[in-house]
Amino acid sequence: MKRLLALTTLLVFLLTLTGCGGSEGTANVNEEKELVIAIPEEIEGTDIQQVKWENIVHSLLFQPLVSFDMELKNLVPEGASSFEISQDGTELTFRLPKDAAFSDGSPLKAEDIKNSLERYRKISPYAEDLAPIKEIIVKDPETLVLKLEKSAAYLWPVLTSTYGGTVNAKKAKEIGDQAFNRNAEGSGPATVQEWVQGSYITLKKNENYRTYSPLVENKGPIKFDKITVKFVPDDFTRISELESGNADIIISVPAENVKELEQNSDVQLFKYLQPGISYIAMNTKAEPLNDIKVRTAIALAINKDEIKDVLKGAVLPKYGLLSPAHLCYDEKKEMELKARYGYDQDKAKDLLAQAGYKDTDGDGILEKNGKPLSLTMMVALDFPMLKQAAPVIQAQLKQIGINLELREYESKYIKQAIQDHDFQLAMRSYWWNDPDILYYNFSSSSKAPWINKEWDRLLEDARYIMDMNQRTAKYNEIQEKILSELPVVPLFSEYQHIAVRKSVTGVKVSIDGRIFLNDADKID
Repeated sequence: MKRLLALTTLLVFLLTLTGCGGSEGTANVNEEKELVIAIPEEIEGTDIQQVKWENIVHSLLFQPLVSFDMELKNLVPEGASSFEISQDGTELTFRLPKDAAFSDGSPLKAEDIKNSLERYRKISPYAEDLAPIKEIIVKDPETLVLKLEKSAAYLWPVLTSTYGGTVNAKKAKEIGDQAFNRNAEGSGPATVQEWVQGSYITLKKNENYRTYSPLVENKGPIKFDKITVKFVPDDFTRISELESGNADIIISVPAENVKELEQNSDVQLFKYLQPGISYIAMNTKAEPLNDIKVRTAIALAINKDEIKDVLKGAVLPKYGLLSPAHLCYDEKKEMELKARYGYDQDKAKDLLAQAGYKDTDGDGILEKNGKPLSLTMMVALDFPMLKQAAPVIQAQLKQIGINLELREYESKYIKQAIQDHDFQLAMRSYWWNDPDILYYNFSSSSKAPWINKEWDRLLEDARYIMDMNQRTAKYNEIQEKILSELPVVPLFSEYQHIAVRKSVTGVKVSIDGRIFLNDADKID
């Protein structure tokens, strides 16, 4: 700071000597161009291979070899200059440019990618994602070959994600995983400058960054000298930071502020859809939810359009298990499931009557064998949309004679309760753009009470289907099988918004919320 102050004083002195008629813009010659982004959650660490969840910080630090296009339709190069897939899908070849480098300028070769993938297998909480890879071969310094046991469609969303980004495994080994998690190094657009926990992280431009993505025009270093990412969990404060100009971009715009920002002439909004769904899990092994009639009645009693209205249009009602932001989403299958499980209060009441429930005392709550139909639902307090939807669902179930009590917990506690089978109803949400996310929620590996060997077989088969039409058909079959048992009630996919001040140009956002800053610039 003292050096900067001295430099500023000298610059002012020189301008005084030359008079006010100096060259236009001279005072800004040495001024750093900074982009400020405000996000709701702080990072766990900077090393993508050690964290359980990622955000924009990690996508700026790490670069995958390939990525999906903006609409999740096709694979395109990113860090690799080109790639090939063998006809049977079991051999993946990636070619690197000869001048590829990590952010510190050290060469990035095929051997470094191999080391990164091997480290991923050892320390990542998602190491199982790389299970299809049988062998990693360095063919030459610029050519890497991955040999698979068999073609594996679910591997591609991993390789194209931030988790698939190459880390400098050599540096991680030299300084240790703990130190590397504070100052990780990759080959993305930026590198760590300073992390002040509880406040912000500042990233500086990676001068060695190159991309081969056809999705952006600027293939070289970003136009900002540094990017500061502020951790601002409070929604009101995050909005204030944007409106005051203290933040150029904010992530996760609250639903109640969308209309306000749409009318702000200084702000542009980017809208995308949750690549996943939010849902109610039901303990199919515990009474009274072990009765399919009761589970179906609950599904039919929930008016998802009313929930959408209460949430001010911030969600898309869902009847199937896949979002339009998922690979293999099929609108026709979604409509079929809507016709079967859409809102029908009369049918819900009839099903409960068939299950033996009656309101014998006239208090509005049904009973069976003298026991009221009363259930408890665990509500994820760290998912605002679920928290707001819970009282609406409570009122809707009361209309068919079910007393629903709400209990709020953190989502990780709810996840464990489901695995322990210690719940009745629980609100959950999943986010991942590949339908293989269903494997983790509905196969035996989920440890949930609805384990079904037929589902296991179908979900396992789907992981290895490369043809997109065949894979979509398989996931339609999977949704059909799972929802015929109704272990869950799909609720909605959330619309998410990213707000950008109009002084920042060139920002691009994909259908699943990936932010591209390659062409971004800031107009004073």
